[in-house]
Amino acid sequence: MSLNDLIINTKYGPVKGAKKQSLLGQEYVRFQGIPYAKAPVGELRFKAPTIPDEWTEILDCSEQCQPCFHFDRRIQKIVGSEDSLKINVFTKVIDTSKPLPVMVYIYGGGFTEGTSGTELYGPDFLLQKDIILVTFNYRVGALGFLCCQSPEDDVPGNAGLKDQNMALRWTVENIAAFGGDPQRITLVGHSAGACSAQYQMISKASENLFHRAIIMSGSIYCDWALSPQRSWPERLAKAIGWDGQGGESDALKYLRTVKPEDIISNQELLFDAQDIQDGILTAFGPTIEPFETQNCFIPKCPLQMARKAWSNNIDLMIGGTSEEGLLLLQRIIPQPEVLHNPQLFMGSLPNGLKITMDQRTDFAAKLKQLYYPDSDPSYSNKDGYVHMMTDKVFWHGMHRTILARANNNLPSSTYVYRFAVDSEFFNHYRIKMIPDPQLRGTSHVDELSYLFSNFTKDVPAKDTFEYRALHTFVDIFTSFVIKGDPNCSSTAELSWEPVKQTKPTFMCLNINNDGIAFINFPDADRMNLWDSFYVNNALY
Repeated sequence: MSLNDLIINTKYGPVKGAKKQSLLGQEYVRFQGIPYAKAPVGELRFKAPTIPDEWTEILDCSEQCQPCFHFDRRIQKIVGSEDSLKINVFTKVIDTSKPLPVMVYIYGGGFTEGTSGTELYGPDFLLQKDIILVTFNYRVGALGFLCCQSPEDDVPGNAGLKDQNMALRWTVENIAAFGGDPQRITLVGHSAGACSAQYQMISKASENLFHRAIIMSGSIYCDWALSPQRSWPERLAKAIGWDGQGGESDALKYLRTVKPEDIISNQELLFDAQDIQDGILTAFGPTIEPFETQNCFIPKCPLQMARKAWSNNIDLMIGGTSEEGLLLLQRIIPQPEVLHNPQLFMGSLPNGLKITMDQRTDFAAKLKQLYYPDSDPSYSNKDGYVHMMTDKVFWHGMHRTILARANNNLPSSTYVYRFAVDSEFFNHYRIKMIPDPQLRGTSHVDELSYLFSNFTKDVPAKDTFEYRALHTFVDIFTSFVIKGDPNCSSTAELSWEPVKQTKPTFMCLNINNDGIAFINFPDADRMNLWDSFYVNNALY
């Protein structure tokens, strides 16, 4: 590959990349920090993104750029820049005569944090296969999801989702110059990134910008996927130092004058007792926009949008880990008395259910019977809590997505996987982020270590189940990216079929320490109980 191959002319100007060798010995080319939108500073702060200014000199994109502003819980400090709406392209070869399929990845982080950096999302494992990987930064927290009610302010919310949309448009318009096929783009997201990917799937704004999708550990049907509006701009401005005079418009003006760090450090301190009781997890996430604009993204209830979404015609792979709820132990370990709260089960019911108090009491009793039939919750028997949070926070939302697609006679396929690989050293999230060395299981985020290289620089030895799981997971994902079917050499001994029926349950590919199997979804009874709570509410 010559030096000229490392200079690409994008729609907005030329960029220069750099060669690198992967942890597995594969040489590849990286282009990092390519602007896909103008820096959202000054009057552009909180607004939908705008296209970048063009440039004529070669832009050095050989090094990683800063992320968008957020509090990074991994290193416990605020990081970032407002000039970070940048995109990254990783590829083994640049050959425009033989375009490669493209995987575009959206990171998670609860809509409040996240980065496209290679310290979390390195391409080393995926680029064993013939694909191009695209990652990008998008705004999170108040900077990405502040919403104002007045059309005059032109801040209807969802700027972070609109960033993602613009990154997808950039990919369609520019990826051919990098040797990618703009007609074979697979959108992939994890956690809040999975929710984001599904919002791209149901929004008309992203119609035909990608051709299949993979949703990992998240869904628009999860309680945390939509944030209600409760005067957040004014509450945030007051928390920082605004005098409260002039209403929401003046609060917005004030918020455009303060340091981003002040916004980040105050945005999660706004909840009052009612917000907590209502189960709101973030003040600044996706929201139904209060007025329509040219680039309106969520104009009405997402469930209504999903029923007639353009993406019902595209194939989907969806799945999560076996013990997603281990994530929630982060808040239990320092205060285990939470498990003794008599309202634990009542408070774990889905948000917004239209049911009577008698029904609520009955449903809470059923949760207790399911997860703690012979004991009361405590840290010593925390498995019941972990399973309940696995279902409440993650799997039941995904389950509703699976039901919606399988039961509506769609012309597309839905493949389901369940990742249950439990390693003493390679489940990096559980090991680093949850302060209990005795814990075992496959936490939320653990599966990403088997798809992306990260800050640990770990590569399992070839004779281990961790290496086999990594190879299998990469093989499955890239097979779906390349041909829209996850069946590949790693699954050759079985036939992984898309979901055809959901009763009594659906089948999924189960990936664990022993290998893979195509089985009935193991936690179907738990899902059925959560389904029953929607007796007077739309399940999908």
